[in-house]
Amino acid sequence: MEGTARNDWSSTLPKGKNSYFYPSVNTSVVLTDALPSIKGRALSYAKIRAATAQVGNDADPYQLRTTYTGLPNQVGGLPQFTVSDVLAEPNLRPESTHSDEFGAELGLLDGRVTVDGSIYSKYTKNQIYNAPISTSSGYNFKTLNAGKITNKGFEALVGVTPLQLDNGFTWNSTFNYGRNKSMVTELAPGITTLLLGSQWNGRIEARVGQPYGAIYGKAFQRDTAGNLLLKNGFTQASASPTVLLGNIQPKWTGGWGNTITFKNMTLYGLFDIRRGGNIYSITNMFGDNTGVLARTLQGREVDWDKPGIVVKGIDVATGLPNTINVTAEDYFQNIYPAIDPYVYDASYVKLRELRFGVDLPRSLVSRFNASAVNLSLTGRNLKTWTKVPNIDPEFSYTTGNYQGIEFAALPNARVWGLSLRITP
Repeated sequence: MEGTARNDWSSTLPKGKNSYFYPSVNTSVVLTDALPSIKGRALSYAKIRAATAQVGNDADPYQLRTTYTGLPNQVGGLPQFTVSDVLAEPNLRPESTHSDEFGAELGLLDGRVTVDGSIYSKYTKNQIYNAPISTSSGYNFKTLNAGKITNKGFEALVGVTPLQLDNGFTWNSTFNYGRNKSMVTELAPGITTLLLGSQWNGRIEARVGQPYGAIYGKAFQRDTAGNLLLKNGFTQASASPTVLLGNIQPKWTGGWGNTITFKNMTLYGLFDIRRGGNIYSITNMFGDNTGVLARTLQGREVDWDKPGIVVKGIDVATGLPNTINVTAEDYFQNIYPAIDPYVYDASYVKLRELRFGVDLPRSLVSRFNASAVNLSLTGRNLKTWTKVPNIDPEFSYTTGNYQGIEFAALPNARVWGLSLRITP
């Protein structure tokens, strides 16, 4: 059993209220040592563990008092200043995160199979963020302590040695799996929605009672049977961007790694896996709007306006199936402001790494006055399998809490490398 105790004092919190304490306790029991009778070939090792902890977090600077910001231009030789549109909070408290975890480690079949898994639950309260307020106050936002987000999940790592031959051939395989469910259970008093970020009618929000990172936006108008409602042959967008189109959280993530060794050679491969979660791709939206994507050739196979497109749906003027032919240019330029065609399932499988290495024979190693020399060829991000068109679903466009909207993000580069490692 182990424990920790820590206390921090932060200058970004109010004087006299800037101290916060956070402890942790963890314990573990090796069952195969405590109960030797359960140990055998089938179960060679067993350990259980548990932990509980609390972690504190302070505020960013300048959130206790509303400040002025200097402007670069002057009026009549005098400097100008502007006041922030965020009303500061002089009585901020530190954020607090509580977590509990229970796990187990197992060794099976004389160590040929290993399992390490854990379940966890944690929540964060007294979060520091800017909540919208009435503009009649002279401000747009107010800094406050509020909100509660819960995270519950499961993680596991399984290692297997399917082959281990007398001639030195060995195959080791590992698979890791992680599933996390993040829920917004509370925001500020009177507030049920917090905008995390928005662009081109796409909104990433935290809404009470929903998973963190909901994607909202305008969508195609449809009837109760799901048919598109068309006007003059064109799709129509909903009146406001309040349609739930997905969520940025994946259902689960994982990886599968394999190492094959034979004599002085080693081959290693790693697959990264993501299942579920959504992204909004502005790149695809603009690609359709400007006609630069291959799919915009629909309706202009003969000429720019021939044969045109007859959208499948219901004509709102007649109530009958649509028969109006429109040009491909007009059709693709009229999809936006609806964004639901550009919200994709962000699932993918990536060949993250492939490496082949050779340990040079000792007759050559001795020439380097070394004990070992390894030569290896490595490739990274070699192949991606995904249903998301034209972009890499694993993109980095923004940082912080604002995620899930892609716009002209560069894909991860495919990289090859050759390395020489000499061990003295």
